[in-house]
Amino acid sequence: MNNAWWAPIVQWTLWGIATALVMGWVAKGRNKARPASEVRRLVHPASTLIIGVIAFTFFAGIAVVSNVFANSTTTWWTTATFTGFALFSLVLIADYFFARHVVSEAGLSYGRFLGSRGYLRWTEVSQVKYAQGMKWFRLQTHSGSVVRVSAMLVGLPEFAKVLLAHTSPGAIDRETLAILEATASGNPPRVWG
Repeated sequence: MNNAWWAPIVQWTLWGIATALVMGWVAKGRNKARPASEVRRLVHPASTLIIGVIAFTFFAGIAVVSNVFANSTTTWWTTATFTGFALFSLVLIADYFFARHVVSEAGLSYGRFLGSRGYLRWTEVSQVKYAQGMKWFRLQTHSGSVVRVSAMLVGLPEFAKVLLAHTSPGAIDRETLAILEATASGNPPRVWG
């Protein structure tokens, strides 16, 4: 009779605790006080870069080690899976460096994770929604262009204040309005859950 019935419970409990600690660390990083000159800059906290580098190193390392030592469980799809997770980590790293936005009274200068930049005037915004599953604000213009602002960014309260002040009230749905008002008062959306 196997006496280790509790092992999966302990494993998943430890995993849950570790995840909660990491997400708490990420959430804390985006709420740090900033100098007045940086208040209108939306950037990822350093934790985003650290998590991206660790995840890339981990998954790329597993892909390499599993193929170099040619163990019996290595197949093309396990290698592809680990390589895919490593590439996804590179997206997180790229987003840390390129998804930097600057809020002004006239609009939002934004960056995308592939490095392209753009400018969105508040008067052009036709729809603002918060995507709970993706944890981002989705701003759509009258011409159909879409800009996404991650809830992971530092500087969200100032973004929310300016957006609320300069965007047509009819462009913001009721649920998003409540989230933006909470964000403007210093309570940005949760990054976990």
